[in-house]
Amino acid sequence: VRRVVGVKTSFRFHKWEGNGFITDFDGPQFRFEYRNQRSNLVIPPLVKGGPLLGWNAIHRLYLYVNYGHNSLIVTGGPSSVLFINSNVINTDGGYDLDPKWAPGPYERQPAAEGTPFAACAATLPGPGTQVHGVAIASLPAEAISYYESGDVSVLFEIPSGEGRLLFLGFDFTEPVVPWVHALIAAMQFNEFDVNKHR
Repeated sequence: VRRVVGVKTSFRFHKWEGNGFITDFDGPQFRFEYRNQRSNLVIPPLVKGGPLLGWNAIHRLYLYVNYGHNSLIVTGGPSSVLFINSNVINTDGGYDLDPKWAPGPYERQPAAEGTPFAACAATLPGPGTQVHGVAIASLPAEAISYYESGDVSVLFEIPSGEGRLLFLGFDFTEPVVPWVHALIAAMQFNEFDVNKHR
């Protein structure tokens, strides 16, 4: 994921510094970032459920998503879905997304027309178990599913205030080209006229 979004430093070998990285949602980087407009915050694939944020960080994340036309882009599988359920709130409280696996390929839905995903592949591959999504029945009413297989959505948007939450259910352990293109398209939503597809 870091290579797709243009991050040249590997966390494994170097300390992440500056405003390009958020090492702590209660730290100075995110206190600066949540006030940005038309920006992306990409959460890489998580393991073990990811971090449980404190109330101040959850509130800042809410402000980031709901004001300023920002995108929270979450990638990965079941642990990333748990991160959303535990840390992302909306005016109704939060989400109760049900992580679920279905075999690929995953077909682009008509809702993708007129969005950056319209230029992506007609189907996204599902190599092995690298792709997990959520049960479509667990998505909130306002959600827009862009890629599905059966009753599972692996790429969806949940509009929230002025911004959006985008989920891409691929773990990015391999740079599979159609999924890389989908991540790039997700990062273009802030430059896109979001009212065209609503």
